[in-house]
Amino acid sequence: MNCLSQNNSVYFPQEEIIIAECANTIDKNECLNIKIEKEVFHVLEDLAKKRDNEIDTLKTNITFQLNDLNQIDKERFFSSINDKKLTKKFHKDLKNRILDLNIIRVDNIKPTKYSIIYHFNYHYLQNNQLNKILLDSSMAFKGGVIEEVPLFPNQQRIDNNSDSKTFNSLMQEHIGYHFNYPQEALKKGLQGRVSIIFVIDENGDKTNLRTKGPSPLLENEAIRIISLLPNFQPGLQNGIPTRVPYSIPITFKLQW
Repeated sequence: MNCLSQNNSVYFPQEEIIIAECANTIDKNECLNIKIEKEVFHVLEDLAKKRDNEIDTLKTNITFQLNDLNQIDKERFFSSINDKKLTKKFHKDLKNRILDLNIIRVDNIKPTKYSIIYHFNYHYLQNNQLNKILLDSSMAFKGGVIEEVPLFPNQQRIDNNSDSKTFNSLMQEHIGYHFNYPQEALKKGLQGRVSIIFVIDENGDKTNLRTKGPSPLLENEAIRIISLLPNFQPGLQNGIPTRVPYSIPITFKLQW
């Protein structure tokens, strides 16, 4: 299995966005984290006045990437909150604030073939006022994260876009080669789409396999096909193997 380890990784230290007000601080990542959290809090504080306290814990997530000018790419800015009433307004208001961040430079910048993603999570307890909830260390912002998709055993890494296309192509080849319409399903005229969800873990193994479809006969065939997949090269974050969830549809269609 071809897999980069932390020891031979060329990506470290992590990429850092430097905004003007954090330029002279010691921990620039933490300074950026605090700045973005202030923007999130400002938006939430305003929106929370316009809703009922139906959800006592507000969970927010922000991710973005930079464009070629090392500014936040407005097309690659995403945010979420676990309150449907606030979702659209939260995203719109927060996006405007985050895009206005004054980025003066990016330190430890990585080659363009890597997909650097910035993740921020903030949770709040809403009672009569918003109170920040401390998150576990695994959710703390530590800088730009390089995410690389899993690969088939002999697949070579090129860049994330090419890697994903090749992975999907090899997956379709595998499904087509091993596809076998169940005879019992043929007799009963069963057809439809089966969705398969599974995780490629840190060792490249397939775990947590689940299916959703119109019939157990079709679902079992889909499970058989996926179970025949080889062990993968695991997905990576900053050169470290990580778990990656996948969802793949297999369509069973009768020809009349």
